[in-house]
Amino acid sequence: MTKKFFAMMLTVLLLLSTASAQAALAIQDNRATADYWAGRNKSGEAVFVSTQELDMLNLQIRQKSANTLVDLPKYPEKVYTQWMKNKITATMAIGHFDQAQVPKLFKKGAALTEFSYTQAKKNSRVDDVPTVCEIRYALTTDRTNIRLLPEADGWFESANDTHFDQLQATALDPSEPVVVLINSADNEFVFIESRAYAGWVKPATLAFTDRATWLKYADPQNYLTVIASRKTIPSGKAFYQMGGRVLLRAADLQKDGSWAIYVPNVDANGTIVEQGFNIPNDHAVVKSALACSENNLIRQAFRFIGEGYGWGGLERNVDCSAFVQDVYRSVGIELPRDTIRQEKAMARSISLKGMNRDQRLSILKKSKPGSLLFAPAHVMLYLGTDNNGEPLVIHALSSYFTFNNGQTAKHYVRKVIVSDLHFMDANKVEMIDRLTSVGNF
Repeated sequence: MTKKFFAMMLTVLLLLSTASAQAALAIQDNRATADYWAGRNKSGEAVFVSTQELDMLNLQIRQKSANTLVDLPKYPEKVYTQWMKNKITATMAIGHFDQAQVPKLFKKGAALTEFSYTQAKKNSRVDDVPTVCEIRYALTTDRTNIRLLPEADGWFESANDTHFDQLQATALDPSEPVVVLINSADNEFVFIESRAYAGWVKPATLAFTDRATWLKYADPQNYLTVIASRKTIPSGKAFYQMGGRVLLRAADLQKDGSWAIYVPNVDANGTIVEQGFNIPNDHAVVKSALACSENNLIRQAFRFIGEGYGWGGLERNVDCSAFVQDVYRSVGIELPRDTIRQEKAMARSISLKGMNRDQRLSILKKSKPGSLLFAPAHVMLYLGTDNNGEPLVIHALSSYFTFNNGQTAKHYVRKVIVSDLHFMDANKVEMIDRLTSVGNF
């Protein structure tokens, strides 16, 4: 058997296993539709946060998010050594790369070496930060990966893995304003801060500009929000996901019914060019944001149904926390990027710690559709109870475990699905018993 044939058969078996896992767990009847849940929630069309209240709510979320959500227009024009060093170290710590010990990870199919680990950390300049860092302003020109270290190659937990790159922090949509702080030692990366994440990006993905131009995007007065799960603007060009914002050139629709927009790009000399386009007024975009209602949250969540799971936004997909972040941003609510910060940012939260199964079920059945259910390293959007009184959720799920005759099996789902809360983790604990809190606004 050739290596090529073996690899092909392994891929086929993985695909069959993934399909089987999805079929076993994912609900695929009418409960996997937005109409089912919106129809059961007649009061769910009511607005729970008005347009006038959104600014105050988002300010409160930023205040509860331990500086992981940034008010970019108020960013200082320069920062200093210790502040910058703390910022780089905090980013490294997300992946535990602030530790001296080499992590048990794999790079290009081989165990990560001490040399590679040391060089990547050295490239971050954590011990070589300038006395003063002058802020530069930039806009993303396409989907942009933020890395926890200035390293392009992926670091994985197994030699064969290609999906779960431990250096991947998140992905930014095009037109996102960022502040650029320092270059990596090799000048292949720059350390940036966006509205919801700091880390390392390739400078080729950025259009550097002056503060006045940048402010049009950092504090937009007229903009569109992408409400489709994904959209390229203009067709075939820059890739946006739900919640991405597009700057308008004119506040109102054009005579032909289109929207006039700006998309940042760069010319051959690396100078910013604000390209003007007209795009249809279709069901993929909305001016400003959708109304904040429970049913809008549900409808938005279902626009992702069946789409792939992407760790840290890889493969142009969403993981669990990016999924709920995008859904909530489409109604104007700015959540932090990571699950642990999202849980702390909720305006109203009910802790489930220490509760038994019956107590948890009682809380869930009283919870609002569109609420977020939190567990260690996972978040789900609550839909309500079905005709049998079973609480169901929609979420971007990576995997779950089954146990049979003393055998443990891990099943990769890697999709956005609807499910109940009875799937298990590696410790044979059902999700409903792992929940830590229910949160909403």
